[in-house]
Amino acid sequence: MIEQYIPRLIKDLDLGNISLASGTPGIFTLPIREGVGVNISDIPNGFVLKSTIIPFPKTQEEFFASRAMLANLFGQGTHGAVLGLSPDTNMLTLTQTVDYPFDYKEFKEILEDFINTVDFWYDEALSIKQK
Repeated sequence: MIEQYIPRLIKDLDLGNISLASGTPGIFTLPIREGVGVNISDIPNGFVLKSTIIPFPKTQEEFFASRAMLANLFGQGTHGAVLGLSPDTNMLTLTQTVDYPFDYKEFKEILEDFINTVDFWYDEALSIKQK
C-alpha cells in the first residue's frame, strides 16, 4: 500500500526527483535533516514509521529520560508515537505503528505529525546537550 503513496508524497512534499527507496522492498527512507531520516515500512494492513533521532544526552540524563517517559504517557508528547532507545542505548528513537486500514490523507497527516515530533525531540535533546 505504501508503495502506491510514495510518488504522491514526493510530489506533495515538493521533493523533486529524490528517491525514497532504501534498497529493501517495502521500506522507504525520507530524509528530514542531515543525518536524520524516517524509515517508512509497509506491513499488512498498515505501516511503521521509525527514526533514529540523535544521541541520547549524557548530561542531565535523568531529567531528559523523565521528560521522554512523560511524553510517552498516553502519547501526549509524541502524537501517538513512542520514544525509545537504540539497542545499544546510545541513540534516541521514535517509532509509530499504524496497524489498521488508512487512506493517503491519513498517511500523510500521521507522517507529518511524526516528522514534527522528530524535529521537536531533536531540538530538545540538542538543547540539553548544550547546557
